[in-house]
Amino acid sequence: MKTGLIVIGIVVVIGIIFFISKTSGNKKPKIQVAKRIKLDQLETVMEQLKNKNLEYDLFGITSNGLDCIYFVDNNGKINIEFEAMVNEQKPYIDKIKEFGKSNGYQVTMTTYGNKTRYEDLKEAPVVKIESNLDTKSATEFGKRIMKEIFNCNELTEFDVVP
Repeated sequence: MKTGLIVIGIVVVIGIIFFISKTSGNKKPKIQVAKRIKLDQLETVMEQLKNKNLEYDLFGITSNGLDCIYFVDNNGKINIEFEAMVNEQKPYIDKIKEFGKSNGYQVTMTTYGNKTRYEDLKEAPVVKIESNLDTKSATEFGKRIMKEIFNCNELTEFDVVP
């Protein structure tokens, strides 16, 4: 329970850091709330990624901080990544690797140098599914990951994170 609260806290802090907007004329900072979507709205965000209408060349979706997958624009094609920052995410590494491979995609392990919240590794491992999909196919594949690996459904609400 304590670890779950820590994970939720991490997600909230990351959201706040990324979503603090520039100060307005009255010098009070504005805080934007993370966008919430359901799986049937995922393709709309994917189109925004493709059209360069997002702040970054990637975005993630998560319903609880543990199930966060990222959609990364790779020159107009989309790859899917999962970064394990806390112990509770570690069991999903092999599941996501196998899922990618069983669907015929190249899967590699990398890191972006982010510090983990556990002691056996210094940098968070990242599973990179090199799918190079178009937006529609990436949407469908992402939905399958959320449903088949993380047991989410069409009613699950997700935060969209940068």
